[in-house]
Formats: sequence, C-alpha cells, structure tokens
Amino acid sequence: MTHLAWLMIMGSLSGLISVLAHAAAGSALGMLRERTTDNAALEPSLQTPQVLLHMFCGMGLGLIFWLSWGFAAVVHVAWWVRGLSFGGLCWTVLTLPCLINAALVLPISCKDWIAVASRWFGTCLISALACAWGWERIF
Repeated sequence: MTHLAWLMIMGSLSGLISVLAHAAAGSALGMLRERTTDNAALEPSLQTPQVLLHMFCGMGLGLIFWLSWGFAAVVHVAWWVRGLSFGGLCWTVLTLPCLINAALVLPISCKDWIAVASRWFGTCLISALACAWGWERIF
C-alpha cells in the first residue's frame, strides 16, 4: 500500500471516529443535563450524508498532509505537536470561514453553530493526529 493510500484511509477512518466521538460526548452531556427542554432541541441531528462528508474531509486532510510532505516545515517536534498544528491550521483556514459565512447568511442559533463548529474541529484534529502518527510510523 502506498503512503498516500495509507494516509487517506487513516484520514477517512479518523473522520468517522471523530463524528462518533462527538455524538457520544453529546449524548453523555445530554444525559447529564437536566431535562428542562425538548429532547429534539438538545443537539442538531446528524444525518448519513453529514457523516460521509466528515469521512471525505478526513480523506482530503490525508491528501493535503501527504502533499505537504508530512507538514515538513515543522521540524524537531513530536508527531502529536505536528498533528495538532496541522489540524488547527486546517480548521482555521478551511472550516472556520465556511462556518462564519453560514452563521451570517443562515438563521442558525449560537448553540447549533457551536455544535457544528466543534464537530468539524474534532474531525480536523483527529484526522491530522492520525495522519501525523501514521507519517511518523512510515518515515
């Protein structure tokens, strides 16, 4: 298996894992909260196309990580520092402008915006950490 295929598979799977982890964390917080509101209003629903979008994003982050040759400009640091740096940069440059635009154009509540932003933040960070870890093992 080539390095590119390895990173894209890891990115795709980590995108799926990040969505599942976010859903589990949201469910745990929902169970701990006092039930004063409607259950449907606690968290925006997550549909299959959204899960596939997170998996595709993870694959894309794997491709970008490979194209940047493992974020080669960041040297003499641990793999997880490289992964956090890459994930944070990707979220800031790729996801944050889209989320801000959506908040300005669409009628979305602050709570829903934070839920979607944290879901994408988790996808970017977990995918980047998986790619950085895989890159460290390959080279």
